[in-house]
Amino acid sequence: MSISEEIVNTVEPQDFPKDEIVEKLEENNVETSLMIQNNETSIDVVKENEDIKDTEVIHSTNWSHHNWNNPPKLLCEATEEYQPTESYENFTKGCQWSPDGTCLLVPSEDFRIRIYELPVELYSQKIPSNLPLTNFPAVVTAKEGGLVYDTCWYPFMNSWEPATCCFLSTSRESPIHLWDAFNGELRATYRAYNQVDEVEASISVQFIDSAKEVWAGFKNALRVFDMERPGRQINTIQFKKDFPNIGGLVSCIRENPIMPGLVAFGTYSKCIGLYRDGPLCTFKTGSGVTQIEFSPCGMKLYSAVRRTQEFLCWDLRNPGNVLYSFQGRQSDTNQRIQFSVTSDGKQIVSGGTNGDIAIWELPDDIDYADLNAVYKIKLSRDCINGISLHRNLPIIATSSGQRLCDSPLQDRDNSVRLWLFS
Repeated sequence: MSISEEIVNTVEPQDFPKDEIVEKLEENNVETSLMIQNNETSIDVVKENEDIKDTEVIHSTNWSHHNWNNPPKLLCEATEEYQPTESYENFTKGCQWSPDGTCLLVPSEDFRIRIYELPVELYSQKIPSNLPLTNFPAVVTAKEGGLVYDTCWYPFMNSWEPATCCFLSTSRESPIHLWDAFNGELRATYRAYNQVDEVEASISVQFIDSAKEVWAGFKNALRVFDMERPGRQINTIQFKKDFPNIGGLVSCIRENPIMPGLVAFGTYSKCIGLYRDGPLCTFKTGSGVTQIEFSPCGMKLYSAVRRTQEFLCWDLRNPGNVLYSFQGRQSDTNQRIQFSVTSDGKQIVSGGTNGDIAIWELPDDIDYADLNAVYKIKLSRDCINGISLHRNLPIIATSSGQRLCDSPLQDRDNSVRLWLFS
């Protein structure tokens, strides 16, 4: 499906401080384009008989310089804790590298949030080619009281400073929890109260304003908490009153990386909103929004929606304009299928329900509307629902599995894996 007829943009220019935002964005002078390759390559990865001929991994962390044609090496995997039974599903629900790159956060269907540590052998950027395939045990497990909706790392997490090692989670019929990433203990609780003064569970959660605030998404509302003072919310943004062009459950929240306070959020009612000290503008999408991400330069906003092979790149310098439509992602499900943006902002990598990861490269020509995946790599026999790129090493974390009905257990591939790309 193309972007032309399905997307309707609703923008209120008089309320949007365009000059201020554009000026701030352009101060960074970040190059955001890349010549796209014309060929598309498909690679099937088989765990057996894989070998990397080089004796050590390159030091470069620029993903655009990596040769995606080389089959990746499977470094380690976790599968035992995600084995389903005839009466019980237990698939993963995405994955996130910590800001310092030492830990991987993985929520799952069994109401648990697991933390995996990067193997010690991988801390050195010189990795021997004969590194054996190892198990990937969880070092910390936090158990929620219900279905986990969303998680996020503390943005200044540093393993050398234990006080910074924490993450947020929100789950069904529970308040927001702040967990200790070292021992899995509960540090703090943030309770959101609705109009009738009842505690309400949020659907999404995110640290905002240099982690001074915690923002949480609800039906027709965003609620703001003081990070250092757990308890009741300090502010509520009601959509009907403060943001009349938006409604529905808030599925995801992100903050612009170069302009603190500029917040984007998506809803399951086909809307994306921008907020900074008040409503800025609204984008209408073709289906419920499952994920949004800012580009590293802050000039673009990427959005993915339910049950479509397409996801979009919005131009924040001209709010409401779509720069690119990324085509070819297999996503015929209501579940969230993650995508990840490389640190240089020149490539997009996404999972898929067919077990492939797809890679797109951004072209120099901003008028080019439809972009097809340049590479597709088979990494699982089941849905890859989570993908996260390591900041300092050429390593990709994937999580797989999905909710299936009347499917043989042998067809499932619920797992967490680390892949080395040379």
